[in-house]
Parts: sequence; C-alpha cells; structure tokens
Amino acid sequence: MTSITLMDAVLPAEHRERLMGLARESSFDANTRLFEEGGRADRFWIVRTGVVALDLHVPGRRSPVIESLGHGELVGWSWHFPPHVWQFGAQATHPLRAWEFDAVAVRETCAADPEFGRAVAVWVGRVVAHRLHAARIRLLDLYAPYGSRS
Repeated sequence: MTSITLMDAVLPAEHRERLMGLARESSFDANTRLFEEGGRADRFWIVRTGVVALDLHVPGRRSPVIESLGHGELVGWSWHFPPHVWQFGAQATHPLRAWEFDAVAVRETCAADPEFGRAVAVWVGRVVAHRLHAARIRLLDLYAPYGSRS
C-alpha cells in the first residue's frame, strides 16, 4: 500500500485539505540528495512526479536502496518523532516535483488541533511501519544467507 493511499484512507478530506494548505511546491534535479541519514529532519515531501530512492547506511558497504517512492508517496517521517533526525537517506533518481512541508509548522498545527494531530500521527505511523518492513526485507535479501524468502 502506498503512502498516498494511506493518506487518503486515514486522513479525512478536511484534514488532507488542512495539511495541503501548509504545502509549497518544490523541485529537485535527478541525483540531488534530499537528506542524509543522521541529519536534522526539518521538512518532508509528498511526491508529485519523479522518483526518490531511500537508502540506509551500512558500515563498510555501499548504502543499499531500501525503497523507491513515486507519485503521491510520503518522503520522510523522522520529522514527526523526536529527536527529529533522519533514519534513512533520500535521493531523487529522476527529476522530482513535490509538495514540501515545513515540519515545525505541521507539528504546531497538530498540537493546536488534537484531532488533526491524531490523524497525521496515524498516517505517519502506518508509513513508518511499511518502511521498516521494507527495510527489513531488503536487508535480508542483500545480506542473509537465504534472503527474505518473500
């Protein structure tokens, strides 16, 4: 299930509209790093067009791509949880157009409206669960003797 499907399923229309009211358009060239694992997570994106590769630092090895994200998918969830540090890295693999959100503004809006905040938290939580599962499967495929057997 993709992030936008989750957003549509979890966020009622009025909350989606409220969230999108905080967005601004942004674009990135192919091969642009959006963020590095361990950096400050101060924003997030929803992909409009293009592809973003999520990667994970593995000491002594090239960082494997955990998942590729496309249209409508959430890029970044670390902004939502203290200490607001990226858990993955992200790079545009194709020219990217996205809706960009300031994390502080979204967190403040969530705090001011608990119903909105809960809906956003459920949406982001489902994305986190999906991404962690994808990371586990990808790392098993890369490094376990018999792969993930998925």
